[in-house]
Amino acid sequence: MPRRWIAALVLASIAAAWGTIPLIVRNVELPAEQLVAARLWLGAIPVLGWAFVRGDHRLPQAEVARVVILGVILAAHWAAFFWSLKTTTVAIALVLVYLAPVLLAFLAPRILNEPGDTGTWIAVVMAMIGVILVARPGGGATVAGTIAGLIAGASLAAVILIGKPIAQRIGGLQLAAYEHTVAALVMTPWAVGALFEVPWEEAGNPSALDSWWQLMILGVVLTGISSVFYWMSVSRLPATSVGVIMYTEPASAVIWAALFLDETPDIAAALGVLLVITAGIMVVAGRSR
Repeated sequence: MPRRWIAALVLASIAAAWGTIPLIVRNVELPAEQLVAARLWLGAIPVLGWAFVRGDHRLPQAEVARVVILGVILAAHWAAFFWSLKTTTVAIALVLVYLAPVLLAFLAPRILNEPGDTGTWIAVVMAMIGVILVARPGGGATVAGTIAGLIAGASLAAVILIGKPIAQRIGGLQLAAYEHTVAALVMTPWAVGALFEVPWEEAGNPSALDSWWQLMILGVVLTGISSVFYWMSVSRLPATSVGVIMYTEPASAVIWAALFLDETPDIAAALGVLLVITAGIMVVAGRSR
């Protein structure tokens, strides 16, 4: 199987796993900023340790400033996204953050010199329609949640545009280790605040244990480890293709909801998932040709 297809399948799998993140955000009783801070530290520590064990921890001097900027933008992206999830509906938050692929389709040819084509734009529009069919944002919109969602979408596009060339130069492991460390340091004041929010006196009851397990999964698996493979995949794919394949995340949310929340998708949602998958196949197959 060609490397491009392998990278696309890995990226789609990661995006599908990330579709569970809204469920965790809604279930864990922490403010958005503290939840992001806990996620970043739980993700940064094991990946940084992984990089040191492999001897892949010496960040080239020329990349330091870029990685710091990327880490700051990453912290802003997740803070905005989680704030949107907390203050508006999951559907609206997901549709807003996934305006990012539209920005990528417009900016990638200009910033990364990646060739654009009509087929890519068709795939972007198809995937966007699919997400709207899945999420179908309606009532529940708030000014704060909408603004936060737009910031999350713009910052996601910036993360991919800045991070892809760095990942190609230094590798996914080193980039994931240091960008998360920088982002975690940015969010440290909220991480400290989160410690005071934890009901330590209730640490032994099942609900508190459930929250801790969800935090560990969110941080170690869905942030740290998955980001290493995310950047490995992104470095091998055009940024526009990355954006379209990442539509798997909101599309998968309807499947997770059906499995864990007994929310059976209707025909429109099923059609939306099919459109997203088709669009992802289109961009990868088109780039392969």
